[in-house]
Formats: sequence, C-alpha cells, structure tokens
Amino acid sequence: MKLLQLKVRNFKPFSALMLPEGDAELPEGLILIRGQNSTGKSSLFEAILWGFWGADAVDLTNDELINFRSTNCQVVLTFQIADTQYKIDRSYDPANGMAVVLFINREGAWKRIADKSKSVNSKLDEILCLELRQALNTLLVRQGEVAVIANATPSVLRDLLVKVYDIDLLNQMSSHLESLEKDVDSKINSLKSDYIHPERIQEMVAERQDEIRRLESILITKKKEIESTEKILEEMPNAELLKKVQELSKNIEFLQQEVEVKSEGLKEDIALAGVVDASPKVLNARLDALEQGRKRIEKEQKVLKSKIQRLDQDIGMSLGTNRDLEEKIQILTAAGTDDIIECPTCAKPLSAAERNKLVTEYKITIKDSETKRKRLEITKQELITSSEDFEDQLSRMSKSEDAVKRANQGQKRVDQSKEKLSKVEQEFSMLLEEYNIKSVDKLLKKYNMPTIIELHEKVISLTSALKALRKETMESEDNIQREKDKIIELQGKQSQMEQIGSEIVELENMNEHAKYVRRRLVSGFVTDYVFQKRLLGIIRGATNPYVRSFTNGQYTAIDLEPTPAKGRAGPGLILRIWDERDQAWKKTSQLSYGDRTAISLALRMGISRTMSSIRPLRDSPIVTPRVRSVLLDEPLGGLDKNRREAVVRNLINDRSFEQILLITHTDVQGWLGVPVIEVTKDGAFSNATLEM
Repeated sequence: MKLLQLKVRNFKPFSALMLPEGDAELPEGLILIRGQNSTGKSSLFEAILWGFWGADAVDLTNDELINFRSTNCQVVLTFQIADTQYKIDRSYDPANGMAVVLFINREGAWKRIADKSKSVNSKLDEILCLELRQALNTLLVRQGEVAVIANATPSVLRDLLVKVYDIDLLNQMSSHLESLEKDVDSKINSLKSDYIHPERIQEMVAERQDEIRRLESILITKKKEIESTEKILEEMPNAELLKKVQELSKNIEFLQQEVEVKSEGLKEDIALAGVVDASPKVLNARLDALEQGRKRIEKEQKVLKSKIQRLDQDIGMSLGTNRDLEEKIQILTAAGTDDIIECPTCAKPLSAAERNKLVTEYKITIKDSETKRKRLEITKQELITSSEDFEDQLSRMSKSEDAVKRANQGQKRVDQSKEKLSKVEQEFSMLLEEYNIKSVDKLLKKYNMPTIIELHEKVISLTSALKALRKETMESEDNIQREKDKIIELQGKQSQMEQIGSEIVELENMNEHAKYVRRRLVSGFVTDYVFQKRLLGIIRGATNPYVRSFTNGQYTAIDLEPTPAKGRAGPGLILRIWDERDQAWKKTSQLSYGDRTAISLALRMGISRTMSSIRPLRDSPIVTPRVRSVLLDEPLGGLDKNRREAVVRNLINDRSFEQILLITHTDVQGWLGVPVIEVTKDGAFSNATLEM
C-alpha cells in the first residue's frame, strides 16, 4: 500500500491541510516528518489512522479529535494497492455523527463502493487482506514501543509477539476457555448466592420459633389492653354527642357575647339620639322633631347667607370707589402749581385752587367710605358667627338623626340575636334531656374533666388507641402466620440446598480443569509449536539485516530463546544478540541504551516486514501482504549521531516497504535528498509542507 494524498480539515491542530499540494502525490520510499515538540507530527499519523478506521484506531473519541475552534472534522485519504487507486472520505460532527465513503478509481473516475461504517470496514479488510488490529500492528510503530521492546522481560516480550502477530486460532481457543471459566464462575457465584447450609436452616427455624413465641406474648398483652379500653369507652359518652355538646356550648357563648355587644352599642346610640328607649314610637317622634328643627335652621341659615352676600357687595363697592378716588388724587397732585389740567371726572380745566379743593373733597369722601366699610365688616362678622352656630346645630342634629336610625337597626339586631340564642339554648336543653344529662357541670364532674373539649379529646384519644391496638393485633397475627409459613418453607429447603451444594462442587472441579487446560496446555502449545518451530526462525531472518545495518556491523544476528514458566510468570523469550566485535552472544541488559534501542528498532522493523504473511499453523491460508508501508513515531530518540545516520541510510535503501514515514524532531545526518514533511505551528493552528 502506498499513501498518495492526505487532506485534513479541522482535525486536532490542523485547520486546513493538503499533502502534497495540488495534484502531486507523496513519493515512495522514506519520508521524514520533522518539527518541534507539540507542533502536530503525531497528529498526522492519527489523521491517517482515523481516516482509514475511525476512532477504533486511535486512543481518542471522535469529539476529542475536532479542532477546538470548530464543530466538525474531515480526513480524505488517497492510496494505492498494486495498480488500483482508492479514496476514503471520513467526516464527523456531533450533531449528525460519522459519515464515511470509500471510492475506487476506474478509468479516471471515482466510483463509490461503500458508504456505511460497517460496509467500509468490511471492504477495507478485503482490500488490505488484514483485519484492523493486525493492520495497525503492521502499519504503525507507536511512540515508546521500541523502548518497551528494549526493556521487556522474557514473559512480556513473548506476550508482545503473541499480541502483535494475532495468532487467531490459539487466541480463540484460550478466549473460549477463559469465557467458559467466567461462565462457570458466574454460575458458581449465582448458586452460592442462593445456597444456605442445612445447619444454618435449622438455626433459622429455631430463630423463627423464638420470634413466634415473642409475638404471641405481645398479642396476649394487646388483647388485654383492647378489652380494658373497650370497657372504659362503654361507660363514657360517645364522641359525636360530646362534639355536639361542645359545638352548642360554644355557639351559646358566642351568641351571649353577641347580644351583650349589640346591646351596649344600642345604649350608646339611644344616648346620642336623645331618647329614653328604642321603641318605634319614641324614635319616630324624635325623627319628626329633628326634621322640623333642621328645616327651620336651614331657612334662617339661608337668610343669613343672603345678608352676608349683600354686605360683601357693599364692601366691594366701597373699596372700588376708594381706589378710583385715590387714583384721581394722584393725578391732581402730580401737576405743578402753574399747571392747568383737566378734571379727572368732567374734563373741565382746573386751576391750582380748584385742584386743591377737589383733592380735599376726595379725601373726605374716602375717609367717610372707610368708616362705613369698617361698620359693614363688623356686621358681616356677626352674621358669619351666627351662621357657624347654625352649622354646628345642623351637625348635631344630623348626628342625632344618624343615631336614631342606628338605634332603630340596632334594636332589630339585638332582637334577632336574642331569638337565635333562645333557639340554640332550647336545642341544647333538648339534647341534654335526650341523653339524660342533667347538666354539663355534673357531666364534667363525673369524669373529672375541666371542660367539654378535654372530655371530647379524651374519648377521641381512647378511640384512636383502641383502633391502633386492633391494627397492631392484626399485624401480630399476620406476622405469626408469616413466621409459621417461613418455617414450613425453610423445612422444605434442606434437600434443595444439598442438591445445590453438590452442583457447586461439580462446577468448581470443572473450572479447575478449564484453567489447567488454558494456562498449561494452550500456552505450552504456543511455546513449543508456534514460537519455537515456526515463528522465531522467520523473525530472525527478517530482523538480522536491520541489526547489521542499524549498528554499522557491530551486531550481526539475534536469537529468541524460549524460557519455561516461573512462578506466576508464564513462559517467555530472551532476546540475545551476537556481538561481532567481542565474538559473543549478549543479552539486552549487557548493551548500552543506544545499542538496545537500535536492536529493538531492528526487531520491530522485522516484525512489520514479516507479520502480514505469517501462517501460525500449517493449514492456515496463505495471505499475500498488501500493507507494505510503515509509520515510525519518534524511534530515533535513544540513538547517537552515527546510529541515526545508519538507520536513515538503511531505511532509504529498504525495498521491503513501499513507503516509510518517519517522525523525528532530532537532527538526522545523511538524509540529504530524502523528502521531508516540515510541520510548523502558527498561533493556534499547525501546518505541514512537503519539501522534495
């Protein structure tokens, strides 16, 4: 498989990316992916994996892959298998979910061949001749995976190879046995959850019998209390009678207070009305007298107001005349001694002597008018005082009239309340007579109660207590019956528990056998046959050329030596390396960190080179490898300058893979002429460009 083009939109740090730009295609062979930390180099690999297989191929959810400034993401991959080109378009947004379409290029046109997640995955398995897990292990060398191999214990290294090579038949056998163990464990746990030992059943029967005796003792006590309470209630008046007596007593008290209050109000109104009693004759006579007096005063009041009005007119005329004369005097006195002016009244020319004489006459007139006006003011004030007296008399007469009317209505209300009181008292008397009660006081004295309310409450309390006792008695009887039923049920369980116990023992034996087969026989078969006789030789042959190249010939071969199981650890593999310089086999623990890293990378490259064509068993079908590409995520971190140069030189010349994408942020010598994807970051977004 060869990756031709990668288009990314809103995926992690990439807003919009096209590799390479235009209609160009990614080249074959080694392609370096270079950039500083946190620029998005690994995100390019994640985009490729997600584009092929979705979220199952990465360790993030779909929502976590969307760029923080967007609401959706898209990856479009164009790739080639043999001579056929394919394109997969995968997009996701939280509102509509996942959308994916797989195309094939036929005669220069893209034809849709699958458009649902399930159908696309199935078609990819068919095209690549590999399932997802095996394809990922073939295609991707994850960051840190080389270090894991370099530092792996024998059992960890063996388990890693089993997982990477995905030996289906043996895995399925082990998985089936493990599922059987879980099912048996589940059945055992289920049976144990229901299982009760027969001796415990006998103890439970004894406990139930003790409980029955306790409940029967309580039941006897409750029945005695019921009998005593019933006897007390038989001698006391019933609650309904006491409630009626209480209501009537309260009503009588209320009506008595009402009569008293209304009578007091009536007395006040009679006093204000100026009568001795509230009989209709007296009140009507008083109303007639007040009406006549009111009419007489209103008539006199009208005459006074007319006189006051005439006096106001005379006073106003006097004031007007004086103002007119004062204006004339001002005009006459304003002229000089020799001036001749006209008379303000008749327009006749006046001499100085005539002016002075006229001014004197005007002043005398003003003085006389002022004297007259003061007399009029005094007379007016006397009339106003008389009018106010009339108003006061009318007010008092109005209040008396209102009091007469209130007294009339008040007398009616008092009579109505007395009539109600009489009826209630008669009803109360008849009630006491009906139940042979001589008086309320004697009734209260008989039962030593201060009030009817408290006597009623006592009867209610005794009635409620009796009801509760009867309910408790029924509950005790039900509980006794339930305990008896439980004893019968427990007595019938013993044979059932014995059967369950036998079944548990049988299942536990079966589970031990299944664990033995899975842990000893299946694991042993993997070690003896698959690993030792088939797989290890293939891995050695594929890995040794990489070992020689990556170490500049210092190490020339590896061996994977099986080890038996020890304690809890299962069987394992020890990685040994032939040191050409020292002419000795060495363990990884005897190598430097850089040498271990180079050997582990060589082993991982050998695994990727061989695993897609491995047949675990003789009868396993032959599968032609179609994923002949590898993605290397930061494998050079533990290597020195010479080792890095050797690795890159070998990868440049490696024809085992159609395409090798190598992520690094370490300077690499000897890569001149190698295509480079430069990854940079500008603010919140990253970008990548292909440099040939």
